[in-house]
Amino acid sequence: MISAAQIRALFLVAVFLLLGSACAAPPEPLVRHGAPPRPVVDPARPCIREAPPGTASDPAAGAVVRASYDSTSNTIVLSAGEGITLPALSRAIGTPAALREVAPGEWLLTANLQVLAGASLRIAAPHVRWLKVSSSPAGFVSVTALGGSLDVDGSCITSWDEARGQADSDHVDGRSFLLARSGARMTIQHAELRYLGYGDVESYGLSWRTESTTGAITSSLVSHLFYGLYTYEVNGLVVQDNEFHDNVLYGIDPHTDSHRLLIERNVVHHNGKHGIILAEDCTESVIRDNIVYSNEHHGIVLYLRSDRNLVEGNHSFANAAQGININASVENVVRGNHVYDNRESGIGVGQTAEATLVENNQIRSNQQDGVRLVSEATHTTVRGNVIGENARHGVYIDGNGIFDLAGNTIFGNRTGVMSRTAPAEYVADNRVFGNIEAEVRES
Repeated sequence: MISAAQIRALFLVAVFLLLGSACAAPPEPLVRHGAPPRPVVDPARPCIREAPPGTASDPAAGAVVRASYDSTSNTIVLSAGEGITLPALSRAIGTPAALREVAPGEWLLTANLQVLAGASLRIAAPHVRWLKVSSSPAGFVSVTALGGSLDVDGSCITSWDEARGQADSDHVDGRSFLLARSGARMTIQHAELRYLGYGDVESYGLSWRTESTTGAITSSLVSHLFYGLYTYEVNGLVVQDNEFHDNVLYGIDPHTDSHRLLIERNVVHHNGKHGIILAEDCTESVIRDNIVYSNEHHGIVLYLRSDRNLVEGNHSFANAAQGININASVENVVRGNHVYDNRESGIGVGQTAEATLVENNQIRSNQQDGVRLVSEATHTTVRGNVIGENARHGVYIDGNGIFDLAGNTIFGNRTGVMSRTAPAEYVADNRVFGNIEAEVRES
């Protein structure tokens, strides 16, 4: 006598074969995005961009500057003045040992630098082609906007170990960093940031922290930081047209109550953990048209109450784990992405993720599953995707949640759909054909 489970499995096969037979030709080959060779950055010569041209005159030459240097704390404080340049600041404090030009356009900062509310500092080429921020085993200094404004335009900023004549490549014993907090505004454009930050709160390399702090980073190179970018309780940050690579942990890491971020057209690769991650209550943000590859864990992650975000139009490939991972978050949309050649699965939805829409993606040639729906994820809609040529299952379902699969093209996988717990009606209405061992398998 045939069991209910066997009847359900036969029904699934019949439905999939019927729908798949109408158009069993596989889709066009996937157009893969090329991955250029991994950049090599020399700590002794870390700045690779040509500085933009400009006039020789200092735009802040006649500005009113209120600044001081405290030798006890080894700190420069800029408390008033708009658009103040490093040359103007150096003249105002009159302490060359703390801030001086060591070669045309090259500046050495050996004191902590703070920009307070009511003041703004501009670090810009051609007057500052390279700012070397002192950092060595003996100690390090930092640049912090504490309510004030910090604008970096066309300059290269790195840590610098004078004794060794190179950037500080060892983050373990502490390293110089950039930080904006307490209502500050930090904008960075056409810049290079290299070899900054270490594993302590507020010191990750490039950070925006606390409510009302804002800014942007555009058209810049960021490499060999502890975190390429970190935010905490920040609203509306713009991250566009940058390259983040070879950072110790994450490439781009908005964190804890960061909202309405725009992360767009960045190239994020060869970072030590995830490429891009929104973690802990990061909501209503857009991750769009980024190229994310060869990171040492997932490519793109939404984690822990990172709700109502849009992940759209990205290429995520050749990452060490999943191309896109959604977990413990609700009402996220993953649409129109190309997710391929990842060492684990293409798109994973798990833990307590709820109401996730995975729509119109190309999910191809991943080394495990195309789409992986597991754990306590529920109310997941997988619709209109091309899921093909994955090494294991096109779609793998192992959970008690509600899943809706419709309008997908699932072909060339070892198994088209592997469903461990989902009822048959959740996986009907798809084109499933040409899979190696089985079109549909339920166990």
